[in-house]
Amino acid sequence: MTRYLYALKQQLIQLRTRLASENDGVLSFEWVLLLTLLTIGIVSGVTAARDAIIDELGDVAEAAQGFDQSYSLAAVTVVDPDDGMTVIFRAAASSFQEGPEDTVVIDCGRTSLGSPDQGRQDDGLDGG
Repeated sequence: MTRYLYALKQQLIQLRTRLASENDGVLSFEWVLLLTLLTIGIVSGVTAARDAIIDELGDVAEAAQGFDQSYSLAAVTVVDPDDGMTVIFRAAASSFQEGPEDTVVIDCGRTSLGSPDQGRQDDGLDGG
């Protein structure tokens, strides 16, 4: 019986020592702080990447808009090679000259999408 009480007393002393040290709580706080900073870093990094991708895609769109798509096709007449007089096919001339109104690039500025706490923003589509 005394061995049992002695073992119980040793276990209680070990439990009291572990509770008094409180090292586990400090380590948990360090992990929470580390993960919080890591999360903030990841979110800001993804946001910066998103903005850079949007800017680059806007540049690509402006470059594609800058291609001159003017063309000119001459009239075509195909005659029968046997008699040289019979017209088999005829196509009229066609042309298109791209003007300054065709090269207008509308660059939309970065605006908020309007979350519920920012109030409703008018998109101009439904008149309201």
